Amino acid sequence: MTSPAQLKNDILATVRGYGAGGVRRPDLRRALNCRGGGKQAAFKEVFRQLMEDGRLMRKRGGRYVLSKSAGLVAGEITVNGRGGFGFVKRSDAPGTQDIFVPPGRLAGAISGDSVLVRVVDEEDERGPSGHVEKITERKHTTVVGCLEETYEGLVVRPMLRELPDRLTLKGGIPEGTVPGDWILAQLLPQDGADDELRAAFVRRLAEGSSVVAILDAVAMEFELPEPYSGAEESAAAARQPEHVDREDRRELTVVTIDPEDAKDFDDALSIELLEDGVAEVGVHIADVAVHVPAGSDLDRWAFERGFTHYLPGRTLHMLPRSLAAERCSLREGEESLAHSVFLTLDLETGEVRGCRRAHTSIRVDKRLSFDDVSEFLANDRRPTADQSVHDTLAALARVAGTLRRRREEKEAFLALHMPEIRVLCSESPPRVHGLKRVEPNPAHELVEEFMLLANTAVARELGALQMPGVFRVHEEPRPADMEEFAEWAGQALGRKPGRLDDRHRLNAFLASLEQAPLRQVVLSTFLRALPRAAYSAADAGHYGLGKANYCHFTSPIRRYPDLLVHQQLLARDLGRSPRSLEACARVAEHTSSTQENADRAYFAASDRLKAMYLKQLREQDPGRLHQGVIGKVSGSGLLVYLDEFGLYGHLDAKRLGEGRFRKDRRTHALRDARSGKIYKCGDVIHVHILRADPARGEVHLEPARSVF
Repeated sequence: MTSPAQLKNDILATVRGYGAGGVRRPDLRRALNCRGGGKQAAFKEVFRQLMEDGRLMRKRGGRYVLSKSAGLVAGEITVNGRGGFGFVKRSDAPGTQDIFVPPGRLAGAISGDSVLVRVVDEEDERGPSGHVEKITERKHTTVVGCLEETYEGLVVRPMLRELPDRLTLKGGIPEGTVPGDWILAQLLPQDGADDELRAAFVRRLAEGSSVVAILDAVAMEFELPEPYSGAEESAAAARQPEHVDREDRRELTVVTIDPEDAKDFDDALSIELLEDGVAEVGVHIADVAVHVPAGSDLDRWAFERGFTHYLPGRTLHMLPRSLAAERCSLREGEESLAHSVFLTLDLETGEVRGCRRAHTSIRVDKRLSFDDVSEFLANDRRPTADQSVHDTLAALARVAGTLRRRREEKEAFLALHMPEIRVLCSESPPRVHGLKRVEPNPAHELVEEFMLLANTAVARELGALQMPGVFRVHEEPRPADMEEFAEWAGQALGRKPGRLDDRHRLNAFLASLEQAPLRQVVLSTFLRALPRAAYSAADAGHYGLGKANYCHFTSPIRRYPDLLVHQQLLARDLGRSPRSLEACARVAEHTSSTQENADRAYFAASDRLKAMYLKQLREQDPGRLHQGVIGKVSGSGLLVYLDEFGLYGHLDAKRLGEGRFRKDRRTHALRDARSGKIYKCGDVIHVHILRADPARGEVHLEPARSVF
């Protein structure tokens, strides 16, 4: 009997021979002599697979053609939840430019779905564009959403913004499940791209819109890892670290610098001033690899998680807590096992004169917070009475300043200083009690300089040793994307940004935004124009940092790629064989996708808890005024950035006044022809919160009304 692979090729070749007119399935089966018994069953199964894979397409009249001849392309889609558009990576031509799918043309597709796309424009300067015609395979067949009752019946409001706001819920729900509950729902098959997307109840997840309910729903939707079990914690605590020759460096004055609420400490710093204007900086990293051998159960658990997942009010550790917060952490006053990079630096120029790596024993003299160091740098306020700690911090600050100036000149790294508005959410009891604005400051820069230096040194060592590893890479942006951003920025700012293909000119433009009301909007739009940084088995350089060689080494408690690099170097130090290039490539692919999913989960949780907080504010003071800046204009209304909350709100055009506002294609502004009133990007606008929606993480606004 013909093998399934050969039968697949025979079916495709035969269908191709019939051309655009296609062939009926019985005629195809007869042509291939697949009638009766096992042949017919084999034909039926292979034919089904080709249909599901999107390689065959059914035309009207029951005739089948190759998808290509029908003008369709198969691929996997990635959807932008906020923008409502997507990109399809072609399965028939790997490495070619992705196909852009505009808003409204997704046909209910979600990131990861296999789809058939009809390409409608191959010549667009930004690349080919098309419409989703069919979803051939769902990556996720279930969705998490909030149950709601409408006058038409029950609906589920999915957490994923790439799905419609409401999905009709078919069938009943069990007693005890009520509107407002978070549920798991099954997506029902669609017969065509224009069919309504519907769902069926699977099970209830959580009651109401409490903090716990929202975090549980996010964890389910994004398939975040479960906390370690008691047995797993015990197994981790019982392991003894592997022996490796160590230098005793407990005589060094060592400090850690972390957020005030940090629970684990995987990096520390020391400095010794030597003769002739030279210093030796020690970047001491928790020696996690001796606790987590490659190939062990602990290693497998860490790989599956990929990262420590941080949600507001909930932390899901990559490593068991007994390691992450205790045995591996570099804790004040305790002897710790470290993997140290010692860098000999010219104090005047910041040039690295020498570098070596060693497994060490250290003792942290002082745990410092970023706030402690900021106060010291700004006001010379001593964080401790210990003179050696004071001298160490002062010396580190001087060297960090020299290193940063050198990087600005030599590497022209992209200076993207953006504040973060964090949700202040207690874990016990779980509740939102405010928001905190975290601005990048010299304390963060001090730590960053030495971590970058160590990461670069280790990447270069891996290259010199020709040792496989996992590297942090960031591709250069496509010229078409930068041109599109420059055009948008010119319209939004009312001035041309100039050429952005030169790094120094690009940084000059970014620096010019310092006092612009639209700064945060422009920077976030610019970031979306850049490729996403990822992990790779090839050291292909990092565009944003301006580095030719770069890896992650300094956070092995929280990131698996760092742990892998530690394990590779430990294998060499112990005379063992490291992992292969192929194994490192698999790790890079897995951790890149895992990190992207972790980021999506964090923003999903943060947006919903912010919406919960804004809902509380509105209930307390409905007339409270907020200042925002218009970040985007569309025919339906305005997208307004609320800087105090770090999120966007939507203001419907119908609420702007009694006039009829239309978008001007030339100015990209909303204009009322009768009154002459104009709303455009960059305008400061005062608004009230109309409605905050924790289910979707959305905020709806209305313009402030004058009372005079």
